[in-house]
Parts: sequence; C-alpha cells; structure tokens
Amino acid sequence: MFLCTLWGGNMVAMKVGLRGVPPMATAGFRFLLATISIVLFARVRRVSLAVEPGLWPHLLALGALFVVQHGIFFLGLNLTSASRSAVFMFTQPVYTVLLAHFLVPGERLTPARAGGILLSFLGLLVVFGERLGGGNWGTLLGDGLVSAAAVGWALQSIYMKHLVSRTEPFVLTLYQMLIALPWFFLANWLFEPRLIYYVDVRIALAFLYHGSLIAGLTFVAWTTLLRRLQVGQLSAFIFLTPISGVLLSRILLGDPITPGLVAGLVLVAAGIAVVNRRPETGRRNFK
Repeated sequence: MFLCTLWGGNMVAMKVGLRGVPPMATAGFRFLLATISIVLFARVRRVSLAVEPGLWPHLLALGALFVVQHGIFFLGLNLTSASRSAVFMFTQPVYTVLLAHFLVPGERLTPARAGGILLSFLGLLVVFGERLGGGNWGTLLGDGLVSAAAVGWALQSIYMKHLVSRTEPFVLTLYQMLIALPWFFLANWLFEPRLIYYVDVRIALAFLYHGSLIAGLTFVAWTTLLRRLQVGQLSAFIFLTPISGVLLSRILLGDPITPGLVAGLVLVAAGIAVVNRRPETGRRNFK
C-alpha cells in the first residue's frame, strides 16, 4: 500500500520533469539516478551484484523490453495528462493476470478474473471515449502509448517473476537499467532537439523523486515482493495507485477531474480488485 501511494505521485513528478527535459532524456536521467541509488543501497546492504554467466541472455532480453516499455511510456506521458496516465498505466494488473494465464504455471484465468478484466477494459473505453468525442487526437495517442506501456510492464513482471528465484532482486533491477541507459540517450541524440531545455528547483526535485526514490529503491522493493508473492496476488494492490495518482494530479498540477475520468477510474479499480480477489478463501494469503 505504501509503494502504491508513492507511485501515485510518480506520474506527477515525471510530468513536472518533462517540462524541462524531453522524453528520452527524461528516461535516461531517471534511470541514471536510479542506478546510483541501487548501487549505493546494495553497498550498504552488502549485497553482491555479480551476475552468473547463464543469466546474461535473460538480462539482455529484459533490458530490451525495458527500453521499449519505458520509451513508449514517456512518449505517451508527454502527450497526455498525469491523471489519465495514472488510470491507463495501472491497468497493468489486468494485463498481468491475462498474460500469466498463458505464461505462468498455476496462474489461472477464472470466470471471476475474466469478469474483472472486462470491467477494467470498459473503464478504459469510457476514458478513451471522452477524448474521442472532443477530437483531441494528440491526447488520444498519448493514452494509447501509455496503455501499450502497461502491457509491457505486465510482461516485465512475469519475466522477472521467472528470474527472481535465481538471483538477487538488486541484480535484476540494476542490470536491466544499465543495459537500457545508453539507448535512451542515443534516442535523445537522434530524435530530440536538446538534452535539457531548462532546470529549476521543482524539476530537480521531481527527478530526485521519480528517479532516485521511485525507479531506484521502490523497483528493488517490488522485485523483492515478486519473490515472495504470486505475480497476480501482488498486483492486487496496484488499484490504489491510479486513485492516488488522479487525486495528486488534481492537487499538484490542476488536472481536471471529469465525469468520464471518474467513471473510468472506478471501473478500472473495481476490475483490478475483482481480478485479484482470491475466491478460495475470500481473502488474500500473504504467507
């Protein structure tokens, strides 16, 4: 719950950072700060960051997925609002449960979970439909890119769940970022006019928040939790994030809270809650 509350402010911080730094450079600086945080924290915890030779092909594949997922996410966030991004990005648990049914042994798609998925998709259609009526195609493209990034995040979670029993969470989190870093800066050099437009105190603090704290330490915490819980079970809590994200976007950025956004948010949150409910016991098992 604490992590999801922090992630709610993540969209706000990244949106503030994009005011002074273009999308690909934002991704590069975000994960450069995260890498520094992870290395320092690993040193304090005295965790080995050595990689077994057989793990490198998986880390390279995970790094490639990381580049694509975060690249399209930052492009999308640059086009749409923080509040709408919070709704679309944190449909990730729905995609996780759907994909895990086919990719992870023991993760079954029950009728209740299928109903929850339909609820969440209905919520997305409501939010999308609001922009279709207004003809704002730039925002609509941003919504679509963020939604695609949510699918990429689901694939990442499933892949990392497969690998996390073989190595330290620090190793998985750190090396996918290190592999991705040069590609973000290369994309900035090739496609964006400048590395940085301008930096003020708000932008610097925003990068420290979403880079050092969120992308660094909370990524490690999330990967550690993947070792202990089922990937679908853990995703149950993510429905809290779009709620806090929408509220913080309104408070800090002045994003409008429209009836369509509220209706879509409620449907998405309800769908995620249904998808991750454990019908066998009526409660979630954390052991």
